[in-house]
Amino acid sequence: MSIEELALDSRRALVIGIGGGGDVIGCIPTARFLRRLGVEVLLGGLTWERKVVDPLPGPRRVEELEGVVEVCERACLATPETRTRHGTPLTESVVSACTGAEVLLLDVGGGVEGTKEALRCAMRRLEVDLVIGIDVGGDSLAMGDEKGVQSPLADSIMLLSIAELGAPAALGVIGYGSDGELTQDELNRNIAWLLGRGAFLGAVGAVPEDVEVMERIAKRTATEASRLVVEAAKGKYGHCRIRKGSRRVFLTPMSVVTLYFLPEAVAEMSRIARIVRGTRSLEEADRLLRRHGYATELYYEERARGVEGEER
Repeated sequence: MSIEELALDSRRALVIGIGGGGDVIGCIPTARFLRRLGVEVLLGGLTWERKVVDPLPGPRRVEELEGVVEVCERACLATPETRTRHGTPLTESVVSACTGAEVLLLDVGGGVEGTKEALRCAMRRLEVDLVIGIDVGGDSLAMGDEKGVQSPLADSIMLLSIAELGAPAALGVIGYGSDGELTQDELNRNIAWLLGRGAFLGAVGAVPEDVEVMERIAKRTATEASRLVVEAAKGKYGHCRIRKGSRRVFLTPMSVVTLYFLPEAVAEMSRIARIVRGTRSLEEADRLLRRHGYATELYYEERARGVEGEER
């Protein structure tokens, strides 16, 4: 099986950023690749923005958003007018404005089980027959022993949801370490593990037209990891820092390539994914990960607002 075979067997695909924030921007090369193969594409992302955009911890519920078209309880379509109740535009709002198309928004507040239900509902109502989750940076490929993992919650929920969806699916990684969570050695080790199990579906490089669209969107958002993909495409190479200097990234030409894997194999490799399997709320998944020693993006957002997890 290859990414091309999956595409050619599909009529309409959902290409969705699985980590929230700017991951939807990393979907552009895959979406344009699929369209060149004759597949209709719906872009998607999560209702969870980084705290520099939305200071409230966690994802937004559909009812907390304005200017959306409701699809299911935990899924809606974003337009250029989509905002939170506090007037904050999401990255998907910008993507919608730049592409002229509605963008699916998914709320992972239902944990793995609720997210699977939301995905299945959205697929039925929007006539989608293929789901490709896109992660910018590659932290979704963590085995669980890597010290730099700082945002495992959304990725693990989405990874398992796609892996257990019961429909054609793939996981794509673009940016190769541009989020500063896994080192190059860790990425190489984990990808080698997947290669050894026949889980590699192929790769697609971003073409200049992809980069142009990504840059246009990135300039209007607060994304850092996705912006580094654009910079790599322009020849930037070597060490740089993101997240106000707290994370160190080694940027290489590999950042412009999207690698595709069988999501069930990635879930098998991931101790983090195994921990959140079967969860029915974001809080439950977060609590389990913290109990096993993993700090999550929700933990950092709560700490930034001075909120203790026990008070949620």
